[in-house]
Amino acid sequence: MKREKSIQEYQMKCYHCGSVMVYEIFHGPEEPFWGWRCLQCGKILDEVILENRQAGTGRQKWEKRRE
Repeated sequence: MKREKSIQEYQMKCYHCGSVMVYEIFHGPEEPFWGWRCLQCGKILDEVILENRQAGTGRQKWEKRRE
């Protein structure tokens, strides 16, 4: 399987707890994908999550609707 480099491979800190994140493969319902996982709290970050944050989807959009 070819390893994609869509997220830069360098030491990354968790946005939630500040601990170290590791770049690894995850097995999704359709196909495997690469992403970051925090060693301390277990938060996962991948390309789709980053795209959704930039687009303002998810919690940010929900909070705006609530106001």
